[in-house]
Amino acid sequence: MCRNGLFTIIAAALCLFIAPDMDMPTISGQAKAENILDVFKPKTTRKRTTRTRRTAQRKQSQRPRRSSTSAGTKAAPALGAVPVPQPKPGSEEAKPAEKQPQTEQKGPAPTPEEKPQAEPQGTPPVPATPPAKTDDAAPHDEKTVEEKDERVYQAACPALMNGDVQGKLVAPLSDGICGERSPLSLTAIGKEPSLPFASPIITNCAMAVTLAQWSSGVRAAALKSFGSEIEAIGTGSDYQCRKVNGASSGRTSEHAFANALDIMSFRLKNGRTTELATGWDGTPEEKEFWRAVHKTSCDMFMTVIGPDGDAAHKTNLHLDQGCHGGNCTSRICQ
Repeated sequence: MCRNGLFTIIAAALCLFIAPDMDMPTISGQAKAENILDVFKPKTTRKRTTRTRRTAQRKQSQRPRRSSTSAGTKAAPALGAVPVPQPKPGSEEAKPAEKQPQTEQKGPAPTPEEKPQAEPQGTPPVPATPPAKTDDAAPHDEKTVEEKDERVYQAACPALMNGDVQGKLVAPLSDGICGERSPLSLTAIGKEPSLPFASPIITNCAMAVTLAQWSSGVRAAALKSFGSEIEAIGTGSDYQCRKVNGASSGRTSEHAFANALDIMSFRLKNGRTTELATGWDGTPEEKEFWRAVHKTSCDMFMTVIGPDGDAAHKTNLHLDQGCHGGNCTSRICQ
């Protein structure tokens, strides 16, 4: 019994000294002390103590787990909070970085200096006048283009290209309702030999073609009646913007479209001159000649008006290529 008591005292002392130095909880140190004491206890009491010890260990093992879980739940917000403060310094650095561009924007605030640049923008009204000049120049360019087109079109006159008439192209004629896109200035008609005009005439291509053909009949009539070649043809009105017979009202004359010509006289190479005003009822040679010219003219032109037509044509033989009738095939020969 004395021994048992000594061992009990020693075991208790060991428990007191061992428990504080161990890293694990004091309850496990007591459990070890109880194991030592069980060696000296009877078997019956030993079993009971082992059972109670096991239950105590279970409870102890459960308690730290609950405490750990509770601690874990409590620590969870702490852990969640831990990452937050870590980025905060970075975010705080980023925020001032964001604020810095704002301060930088405040720095370039001397944009009011750019406002004086807006003043030169008000100056463009001054160059606004040059564009108007370019606009004025545009119509001139368009006119020159139109003139070029008209001149190219004038070159299509077959009588001038084939040498059936002698002359040149002239600028388009335009005077209100009067005018001609392709006028020609002719100095002579026909060939081998050609019959020159006393002065150049202004006419159109249709008249030039017909005059070239007409020259052959007139030359033949002069040779038959006078036995001489024609040296020059005297003319009256050619292009003239006016009404028929120069009236103040009525139909526009074919002269207004360079589509008519008045024949006044012929000068022969033998030095003789015959005029319509005196030759129509003049010598037999003159009568023969002028009536032959009148007949040839009626065969070539759409309109022929002589001394027998009206009083306005006692001194001139009117020739034109005007349109008569519904299909422009009717002729007037007076």
